[in-house]
Amino acid sequence: MNRYIKEFNKGNSILVISSFPKKKEKYSKGVCAVASFTKNTLLALKKQNPDKKIIVLTMKLGNKEEVYKEDGMLIVRCFKRNSPLSYLSLTRNILKFNHVKDVLLEFEFSSFGDIFSTGSLSVVIWLLSILRKSVTIVIHQVILDLREISGHIGISKKSLKLKLLNFALKNFYKFIAFPAKNIIVLEDELKNRLQEIIPEEKIVVIPHGVDKQITSNFSKEKSKQILRIKKDEFVILYFGYLTWYKGVDFLIKSFQKHSKINGKRVKLVIAGGPSFTQGKKEHYQAFLRKTKSLSKGFSHIEITGFVPEEKIADYFKASDLVIFPYRKLMSSSGPLSLALSFNKPVLLSKNLQKLIKSTDIKDALAKTGLLEKDLIFKFNEKALIEKISSAQKISQQKKLILFSKLLSEKRSFDNLASIYIKTILQNYARIYNRKLLVSPRVTR
Repeated sequence: MNRYIKEFNKGNSILVISSFPKKKEKYSKGVCAVASFTKNTLLALKKQNPDKKIIVLTMKLGNKEEVYKEDGMLIVRCFKRNSPLSYLSLTRNILKFNHVKDVLLEFEFSSFGDIFSTGSLSVVIWLLSILRKSVTIVIHQVILDLREISGHIGISKKSLKLKLLNFALKNFYKFIAFPAKNIIVLEDELKNRLQEIIPEEKIVVIPHGVDKQITSNFSKEKSKQILRIKKDEFVILYFGYLTWYKGVDFLIKSFQKHSKINGKRVKLVIAGGPSFTQGKKEHYQAFLRKTKSLSKGFSHIEITGFVPEEKIADYFKASDLVIFPYRKLMSSSGPLSLALSFNKPVLLSKNLQKLIKSTDIKDALAKTGLLEKDLIFKFNEKALIEKISSAQKISQQKKLILFSKLLSEKRSFDNLASIYIKTILQNYARIYNRKLLVSPRVTR
């Protein structure tokens, strides 16, 4: 470590605290989804600012401490997930980089562990402020009423525990936001929620970046062959962890009676496995058992399990349509950004309708001649199948593909990198608000 301190302990360096993928990977098994987001963001920052020094303080893999350079960044694996005591090690490493003033913290519930571990992280944030660090926090999830996701967390809507957690949750947001210079959220709707409890002038919206580097040289036909999908099957893809709030059980159940739509054979591919953060929780294991049982006996429905990084491109290339049957809008969608990476047609449940109110999405809709209703389906089987039937039409397919292509260009990580730099290095949220005299929104 000592040999790296002189190189990276600079006044203009950036210290990042986040989950992070395994060596030479971006989409790793055994880490939360924030890891890939963080690495994609930092790679884009380095691309635009090659001389900028970046230090990433992240979780150990197993119990192994590691210090290594990757892509010009210093990666320090120094603390354990779900272990508040290991924040002492995190603090020691923060102190080693005493000349670094700018800190970026990527926060998602359960990313750092259980309730106690997450709550304890607030002490680290306040310590950074006491050390006169300039802290920018990316808050990936904003939910102010846990009753909306009771099925996800396995707690009854009427329980006293949930009421207490709701009270603690709002105060936690306030507590971590107070010492922060800026708060970044990834959707306008998340900003609208958060500004109910923290000052609006602190918040800036930067959309979830799109990874334009992830690709494959294989054709659609070759990808289908690799995945053992028949050539004439219309492939409908769900990608990501199997969770209640993402509605994967609803999607499988909706397809039990539909092996054909419009006379075309369909294949529903559920490309994902158990949630890393939900893990071994009893209510989640029950949900997994129920979800997997729904697909049994239906040859046109396949649950793949976790998709390794080298296979991601194959699943998207083989697909004709990507579905997002979410029950709740809790955060921005990483799988949606991946669908945009491959310019795939997408359909979203009505529960995600607020996502398409942003300026860049409205612009893309206008340029393609699509309406909001062309992307949105009501959360019931009949409406879903009807919307898929419409999306199968060649003319509609072309419009949906163009929509994804336009949005992916605007939201590429490379295009957003300069906004991140401005936000991290100065009090950008206030400047941006005064300049536009409107709610802060970044579009490119």
